[in-house]
Amino acid sequence: MKSEEKSIQAISAQAHNEAADNRLLRKKLLARDKRVEELEAMVSSLNKQLCEKVDQLNDMIQKLVAFMMGDGDVTLSTSLREEIVAGVRAEFESREQKLKEMCAQKIEEITSDFEARLAAKQNEINQLKGVDDGDSSTITMPNGSNTESTMSIEAKLKASEQQKANLEVTAHGQHTESSKYNHGCQQTENADDLDLNGEDVPEESVVQIAKMLKEHKNMKGVKKSRRFQPLISSAEGGKYDFSLFPNELPEDAEYIGEDVSTRFSYIKGFIRTYIIRRKKYKDTKGNYYHMSLPDKYKNCMGRTQATESLIAQILTMHFYYHMTIGDIETWLKGLGLNFCHSTIVGWIEIGAKILKPLDDPLQQEILASGNVHGDESTLGCKDQRLPKKNEKIEDVEDDLHYFKRWIFCYYAPSSGLTQFVFHERGRRTQEAVQKYFEDVMENIYLHSDGAPIYKCYDVGELVQRIACLVHMRRPFFKLKDFSEDAMIMLKQFEAIFHEDKLIKAAFSSPEDIQRERVLRISPMFNEMKSYLDKLAKNLEKEEEPELLKAVNYALMEYPCMLRCLEDGKLDLSNNVCERQIRRIAKYRNNSYFVGSPEAGKRFARLMSHFANIRKHNLDPIEYLCDVFRRIKNTAKDKLVELLAHKWKPTTVSVWT
Repeated sequence: MKSEEKSIQAISAQAHNEAADNRLLRKKLLARDKRVEELEAMVSSLNKQLCEKVDQLNDMIQKLVAFMMGDGDVTLSTSLREEIVAGVRAEFESREQKLKEMCAQKIEEITSDFEARLAAKQNEINQLKGVDDGDSSTITMPNGSNTESTMSIEAKLKASEQQKANLEVTAHGQHTESSKYNHGCQQTENADDLDLNGEDVPEESVVQIAKMLKEHKNMKGVKKSRRFQPLISSAEGGKYDFSLFPNELPEDAEYIGEDVSTRFSYIKGFIRTYIIRRKKYKDTKGNYYHMSLPDKYKNCMGRTQATESLIAQILTMHFYYHMTIGDIETWLKGLGLNFCHSTIVGWIEIGAKILKPLDDPLQQEILASGNVHGDESTLGCKDQRLPKKNEKIEDVEDDLHYFKRWIFCYYAPSSGLTQFVFHERGRRTQEAVQKYFEDVMENIYLHSDGAPIYKCYDVGELVQRIACLVHMRRPFFKLKDFSEDAMIMLKQFEAIFHEDKLIKAAFSSPEDIQRERVLRISPMFNEMKSYLDKLAKNLEKEEEPELLKAVNYALMEYPCMLRCLEDGKLDLSNNVCERQIRRIAKYRNNSYFVGSPEAGKRFARLMSHFANIRKHNLDPIEYLCDVFRRIKNTAKDKLVELLAHKWKPTTVSVWT
């Protein structure tokens, strides 16, 4: 019985679905019939208007003809009408005579040119074949002149071969592009004298084709811009800039120039090893004599064999060039250092620990900019799993595995600073974002997408969220091939972006940009809002759920999107932060996880500094070495000078 009830329920559900589909289909058919009736009415109206216009045009033509012939209401005098007709006839006859003369002249030029080319080709054939004049026959030219021509057996055979080749090309086509002028069995030396149909090409065309082929072969006249080579500029006038002079140079010789040759040679990288020996002594009385390590020989990285230059190099290879720890270990072995994986990881921890005092100044500089872009991504972390609703921390202490953790990215366009923040515990919540902005004392704008974690700042007092126009556009872009309404919305988005680009190109000050946005972009936003309201009212969830979802998202983000009109420094999208957080995804391709939450914090700190190094086009080795030497002796209020946007090198190490 239960099986029968289930089957009955399934059949009823299927019937219900079919009935719903039928209702939907009938609704669409009614809408289509209504649209067809409207179109038919429109076509009928247009046809009626067209007939009226044609009738009016015929009446005008008839009146004009009657006027010219003197049969209309207003007529011309006979003398005036005859003068007009005579003038028109004279003009027509004059133009007709000019055209006849031009045509006759053109025909004469073509005929003479053809005769000259034919005679030249015939003479060339006679010279190549070695035909005597006595064996030649007489050919009468079109103008009546007689020339000597040869119709020997070889010429006839060549003509037949050429005809055969033309037929083969017509039937099978060309084999390769290189045989553009080579037809069938035709020899290469005569190919340039024939066009694609095997007919003679004018002499001037042959010359032009030969020049083009030669220029293409030799790449003459093509000036390629050379890439800028910084090593060449740095080597000029240095140790390896050699000048060679001729032997036995007389005194009266005059300098006229030089030939410059550049050579690039690779010198295998090496690690310089320093051995510091502090001698110890003992006298007869049992007293010991030794010395402390001088300050210039102390390692700023602490009690480790690696100096700041080696650790900076390893950090750069791992976080800047995205090399794995295993690759770095292999690289060190090739240079003669056999260190294990854990030692290299320990050096990375040392570098991250020394840079820790820069976390707070970096956050303060980003918040002080007044305009922050935010985004988030995931990173695998070896940690305890998060407790569920009915679980305690004690219940998951032993469950240690690799879990997904969140890492946030904050970017300040005005200073070009980026900071990654690793969320140690918990899920992606509003508290994680609020913790970063809890010390904000002045008004600040936060650019982000429509994720729920940022919704707390939609109506914020100090922190106000600005929506991303690209995220509003993205769902409509996915539906552009299926919905006409989505295509219309895309055009509106593109118009807004284009207008903003023109404004930024024409104006530089934020005040001017803000004023022009209000005047030119604000009406576009209003138009977009009106169309979104129309779609939200007319769309049905059963028919187009995805389009309705995109419309609701855009309407939800619209109030926050309008805040971009309040300041000219603000952007319409969050793309700058999206590009910064790509580094996290690239790191995941090489190192799938971090070993602990503390390692996640170190990873976020180092990724922040290398993102800033890349943004400000700094030498990572030079920057890190200088910061490592200075950071311990720098006052807390002066640490901001060590950030990438304000850094200037000041120190030199004894190890370099």
